[in-house]
Amino acid sequence: MKITIVTNGKIESLSWLEMKLKENSGKDGFIICADGAAKYLRTIDFVPDLLLGDLDSIDKDAKLWMEEKKVPLKKFPEKKDQTDTEIALEYSVSKEPDEIEVLGAFGSRMDHTLANVQLLEGFFDSGISIRLMDEQNEVWLLGKHTRIVGRKNENLSIIPITESVTGVSLRGFEYPLENSRLARGHTLGISNIIRDHKAEISFKEGKLLAVIARD
Repeated sequence: MKITIVTNGKIESLSWLEMKLKENSGKDGFIICADGAAKYLRTIDFVPDLLLGDLDSIDKDAKLWMEEKKVPLKKFPEKKDQTDTEIALEYSVSKEPDEIEVLGAFGSRMDHTLANVQLLEGFFDSGISIRLMDEQNEVWLLGKHTRIVGRKNENLSIIPITESVTGVSLRGFEYPLENSRLARGHTLGISNIIRDHKAEISFKEGKLLAVIARD
């Protein structure tokens, strides 16, 4: 099963959102709308499988639309210690899907953007593939040996989120590495380019964030 969470970040391309939701829904797909993201789904007239959150940011028209569409609701108290995105991820992980995509996880609120990226580490031990994305970016935590599924010539950065990451090797990239060390606070892994559809990343110790960024 694949779970898609639509969050209340900045989604500029509704056509991209509609394409992703149609691609991810169906027999093995489950779509969760997190609170204020309902405005996007109402605009493109896409009915999710679940509305989740404390409903403090959903607008009146979108809430009414969700009620008219009889979307199941999982409501949480407004005063809570987690964001709606974390609650949605926690709920999704409990369903033990094969993968989770979080759409609209970035935006003008830098605190929410950084918190969402850190959630990848918080749920990494679940063993479930979790990706944050918008039309131009995909962000995820790498396993110690990863074959990159990306388009040739795409820009890919790797960013250490531990003090250092050791034994880093890159194959099939414009700038290869062999048994190198990446240190947090430095930019060695930024803006590499995928040159081979069988590109691979491996490392020995630490945690690496991967970012595919499209202009």
